[in-house]
Amino acid sequence: MVRLHVAIAVVGGTTGGPATYGIRLVHHLAAWAERSGALELSVLTDHPDACHAPAVRVVPLPMRRGLDRLRWQYWALPRALRRLRPDVYHDTKNALPFGLPCPAVVTVHDLAYHTVPATFPTASRWFLRLATADAVRRARVVVVPSAATAADLRRIHPGAAARVLVVPHGIDPAPTVSAAERTEVLRRLGVPEPYVLHLGTIQARKNVDLVIQGVRELRRRGLPHRALVVGRLGWRAGRATAELTADDTARWLPHVAAADLPAVYAGAAAFVSPSAYEGFGLAVADALAAGVPTVIADISSLPELCGTAAVRLTELSGAAVAAALEPLLRDPATGLALGAAGRARAAQFRWSDAAAGHLQAYRRAAGHLD
Repeated sequence: MVRLHVAIAVVGGTTGGPATYGIRLVHHLAAWAERSGALELSVLTDHPDACHAPAVRVVPLPMRRGLDRLRWQYWALPRALRRLRPDVYHDTKNALPFGLPCPAVVTVHDLAYHTVPATFPTASRWFLRLATADAVRRARVVVVPSAATAADLRRIHPGAAARVLVVPHGIDPAPTVSAAERTEVLRRLGVPEPYVLHLGTIQARKNVDLVIQGVRELRRRGLPHRALVVGRLGWRAGRATAELTADDTARWLPHVAAADLPAVYAGAAAFVSPSAYEGFGLAVADALAAGVPTVIADISSLPELCGTAAVRLTELSGAAVAAALEPLLRDPATGLALGAAGRARAAQFRWSDAAAGHLQAYRRAAGHLD
């Protein structure tokens, strides 16, 4: 096998799915590189501490928030790549620098700014549209995490159709959490039990307000559960904010440390994602892995991710959320069976398989297909 030098850019200093994806991918590519000797891996990142691994050259590229991302993407990255001269460059977040010295692979996580455009600020929407269109035009291979995203990309950018490669993310096994640890974490965070969990940025397309409305309706029917919402406020979070402050139905935590998240998942009676669009759904994936009974919107990649291991909403409404949750919360056996199915489903998504799929993309981009 021909040895390849791959440079990969990872924006790891922010929270969210793309950062998790980039960091986890680097570590599994590094493991493969160390075993095989067939891959030289350079990682250009704003978060070097998270990307250090054996067989990896880490190139720190500091980045501030906001508009500094443009300087990082279109000035700092190409300068570093000209010094490194890799065989292939992989951008993990929907865009490519100009003046690349080598063939490129780009990951397009989703096309939500096309499918649900009203949930994005105008400037952000147009930047994402232009950057993605440019990237998929120039990339030798376009990696997407789901068949649903691949279908959207082929429809919106038909010229890239033949260069699309579906590589699902891996799903990390859930850590074991003792009852004492769970109790301590939930007490420290002030989480009322029992609770239904939603985790992710609070923005219009996530429909967090429907989770709270559904739980509120179940409380009217005599169930004691509250909604626990974990995530920072995003754009157009007004509907959710109004529901969060309307009464004591919901507890909102803007941030939970990574070390505490396993206990938060482990304590949940159910997890709900009524999102109007997901490219993959890493928060849902983590709920499956933790064995939390899960309810999802029957939209985009979520049915593909969950298979039969989640309850699908009949519509995007608070009433539908209540109807889906009630059997799970009233009958522990039903919830336990669904949680076990979720664990089994999550185990089918391995990061080692994701790394192998990306290696295929790199060889294809470099013209080194077996």
